[in-house]
Amino acid sequence: MTVGYHAEAALAVAEELGVDPSSGLPAGEALRRHLEAGPNALEESRRRPVWRMVVEALTEPFIVMLVVAGLLAVAVGEVRDGILILVALLPIIGADVVTEYRGDRALEALREASAPVARVRRDGAVTIVAAIALVPGDVVLLQAGDVVPADLRVHRADRLLIDRSVLTGESLPEQARAEPDPPDAPLTSRRSIAFSGTSVVGGRGEGIVVAIGGETEFGRIAGSLASEERRRSPLQRELDRLVRILLVVALALIAFTTGIGFARGHTLGENILAGVSAAIAAIPEEPPVLLAVILGLGAYRLLRRDVLVRRLNAEETLGAVDLIVTDKTGTITQNRLAVSSIRTPDGPVDEPVERRVLLEQALRAEEDAWPGEEIAPASFTRALRAAVTEVGGDAQLDAADLVSATPASDGHPVTRTDARRDDHVEGLALGAPEVVLAYVDEHAGGPDERDRWAHLIETSAAAGERLVALARRVDGGPWQMRGLVGFADPIRPGIADAMATARAAGIQVVVVTGDHPGTAATIAAEAGLQGERIVTGEDLASWDDARLAAELTDLHVVARSTPEQKRRLVTAARTDHRIVAVTGDGVNDAPALHGADVAVAMGSGTAVAREASDLVLGDDSFATLMYGLAEGRRIVDNVQKGLVFLLSTHMAFLGFIFISTIFVAEAQVLLPLQILWMELFIDLSTSIAFEREPAEPELMTRAPRSATAPLLTNQLLGGIVGAGSFTAIAALVVMLTYGGSFEHAAWLAYTVLVVGQCVRAYWNRSVREPIHRLGRNGFLLGACLAAVAIQFLIPYIPVVAESFRAVPLDAVEWVVVAIVAFIPAVAAEAVRTVGRGHVLWVA
Repeated sequence: MTVGYHAEAALAVAEELGVDPSSGLPAGEALRRHLEAGPNALEESRRRPVWRMVVEALTEPFIVMLVVAGLLAVAVGEVRDGILILVALLPIIGADVVTEYRGDRALEALREASAPVARVRRDGAVTIVAAIALVPGDVVLLQAGDVVPADLRVHRADRLLIDRSVLTGESLPEQARAEPDPPDAPLTSRRSIAFSGTSVVGGRGEGIVVAIGGETEFGRIAGSLASEERRRSPLQRELDRLVRILLVVALALIAFTTGIGFARGHTLGENILAGVSAAIAAIPEEPPVLLAVILGLGAYRLLRRDVLVRRLNAEETLGAVDLIVTDKTGTITQNRLAVSSIRTPDGPVDEPVERRVLLEQALRAEEDAWPGEEIAPASFTRALRAAVTEVGGDAQLDAADLVSATPASDGHPVTRTDARRDDHVEGLALGAPEVVLAYVDEHAGGPDERDRWAHLIETSAAAGERLVALARRVDGGPWQMRGLVGFADPIRPGIADAMATARAAGIQVVVVTGDHPGTAATIAAEAGLQGERIVTGEDLASWDDARLAAELTDLHVVARSTPEQKRRLVTAARTDHRIVAVTGDGVNDAPALHGADVAVAMGSGTAVAREASDLVLGDDSFATLMYGLAEGRRIVDNVQKGLVFLLSTHMAFLGFIFISTIFVAEAQVLLPLQILWMELFIDLSTSIAFEREPAEPELMTRAPRSATAPLLTNQLLGGIVGAGSFTAIAALVVMLTYGGSFEHAAWLAYTVLVVGQCVRAYWNRSVREPIHRLGRNGFLLGACLAAVAIQFLIPYIPVVAESFRAVPLDAVEWVVVAIVAFIPAVAAEAVRTVGRGHVLWVA
């Protein structure tokens, strides 16, 4: 680890590690240290074999129950039903195994992100070695475009700019320096350390390896991933709860049906078959299929909006998210530096000609803007070029005009150039405002001019921009201040609307950034993030867990934060039973991503973040994430509607079997083929159609669903029982009051059940809103009409009619069927209309 090295002089570090920076380590010594310290690579955690992951998936309660039911169904002759149950297990087991496998892939991605080779000085010569062969004490040479291969103590920096955003979250490249940092400097402020995994974006330099492999900051993050565990998603927990309820129901039904059978003198085989059939009917095998279909098609919808779903269960978790912990850089902002303002003591410079002149002068002041320089243009120069081009200026400089150039340095953060222009030599200085102002003569421009510029610099610093001052002189004359140029990372389009949507939906947003508090406050205001309270990483570090939990609900922006603090925010929220979505794009984000309920990586981010994520945003935008959250809520709503329909269908059939067993003794009322027809065609086809159901009105103005609230509340379960019981009782009443043959009465009752479930499917497209306030769902309507049509045609197809024991119904009987089927729908329409979206009612 690099603790302490940042505060020591570079030569002291070299002496401590036994190396002369001018010649590097001898090859023999490097080999000895390599054998002693091991490879510069992350330790591989012990990976579980795939077969063990499969075994763990098979031992989950819901899976065990379905396996037993399927095997028993096959054993007692319900082959088709048993096969259906067992086949439904495949996508469930596969999803569990993929989820477990993902954690191992995150560690592999961390290894891939390491620099594959490095330039080192050994035996006085520069050579290229595999990064895995680096040892403590090696002298590494850095230049623009390099990925830092280990934690280095910088001992020489020539305009060395390092992009540390993947580790610290700081959006702007920072200049590395050889001078020691204060001993108590936080990670985000250590300029003398070049951390493993960061990128060199400008200049060149050298550093001494002080940590390799798992001892680097990069490696510590990787080590933390190995011990993380994911908790089950809300819907997985809900299905577990459903299993426990259905297990009790199944056992009760077995006891009841076999008890009645023995009382009536039925044989043991008949009783076992009746009991097992009742138990299988009590276990709706369709919910896993429903969930797989809705999540799978939902993932396809999201992909069309540039959101890649890497874990299907994350979609339903999105519907319960009540806290988003997001980066600023690249998610709220565009992750590029741009000129945001030009100021003089007279105010903002908006006049086109004056603005163009000042921008051209600022560009000419950058020594790396002139052709012929070996150093790639830094981000400030690129931003100035873009701004000059935008206002119609000339961004192409002639190297022949350049007389001299002095780059900025740690001791003098100003870049200066002298260049020929209009028969004169124009001197330009651009850099730290206080330093540039010192160039200007105290009496230049009048006695108050210098004070006016000093006041402008002081007040502009609060704007949250990265400020540089521009001064000019001609032919060696006195310097004159020209303007202050502000740079910022622009806000992404649509962010303010996305923040407003989050507020309306009751979702708290916390922006975590490595930026200065002033910059963070400005960005938060521009993004429309309500709440002016800005806390820093130092504040969080001083809070204990209890204080953090108490303050969390009021947090909106955390500036100068560290990766550990982002992870701590996630841990505190989860401890408080909140559902947390975390965005990230860098190595530093991996622990927080892995610990979140929904991990959201940026498409432009590192492989580490993508492999640790559940969702990947192709366009990196927070607005796209909000679309994903809305889609997640729609998905959860549609899963709930599908479950309401499926359970009410089973309730109707089970209730009918239960009461017909009591009141009808001469024969079995419902055939296995009839029940199978309902499950295979009506249940599955209509439940799949629920995926197409559009979002309900006011979907994103509801509060997030509580993490502890069941998807099927007691109120909904009561409604399911009531609706199913009504249809079951109505079907039995119709059967018992019909004066015809037993077969005709049984088919009439069965038709009441079938048509009643079709009407119920369409009228339960919402349990809150009346049907007339919803748009059409043509697929669901078509499936229901097709089911009714097939039910009508079955008696007229001889072979099928014989198998189903079907009898044609006359017009009066169909009217009776329609009346019974629509009574719950009419009642639901009335209650939902009066309730105006605040009353849950099952049709």
